[in-house]
Amino acid sequence: MVIGTKWDVEEEGTAGQLLNDIVLREIMTQDVFILDITSTALEVAQAMKDNNIGSIIVSKDGNPAGIITERDIVHKVMAEDVKPSTMLAEEIMSSPIITVKSSTDVIKASEIMVKSGIRRLGVTNGDDEITGIVTDRDILTVAPGLNTILEDLIEMNREHDIPETAEFGRGICQRCDSYVDSLSPVNGLMLCEDCKEDEGYYD
Repeated sequence: MVIGTKWDVEEEGTAGQLLNDIVLREIMTQDVFILDITSTALEVAQAMKDNNIGSIIVSKDGNPAGIITERDIVHKVMAEDVKPSTMLAEEIMSSPIITVKSSTDVIKASEIMVKSGIRRLGVTNGDDEITGIVTDRDILTVAPGLNTILEDLIEMNREHDIPETAEFGRGICQRCDSYVDSLSPVNGLMLCEDCKEDEGYYD
């Protein structure tokens, strides 16, 4: 089934209901790894490597305080030439972490991601305990028709002072499958900024 636009989903009851019936508890990653806020960037990176994960939840006094992703490690530690063992998780985490209930449907979750400018949501069981993580990739894997919805939402929430660049376009990165607002052609592929750097290509 192909979904043409946001309005198609709203007007075609069957398609809209199908997407509304998919809730986050069905697609979220349940293996959530949590480290204390006093952990170092080195310990965070080692935990990511040992557990083959791309993000860590940071807690303070037993409560979720933020999230650290691989991108945070690269941009806030490596790119700044900081010794990982000297920087604390508190200094590099994104906070507060945005969470939603596990009963939230994928359309609502995608709207929250776009409006907040994030790729991951913490999923709770109704209280403050984070029981899972859901990414934009998780959502697009189960509901690929959402890419047009996300495109519409990005357009509606776009900052007017961000200039349009002809060589960039919105879509799904052909390497990491993330839906992003800007893609660049690199070696015959349309890649996001992170994957473009991984390919060794710089503007």
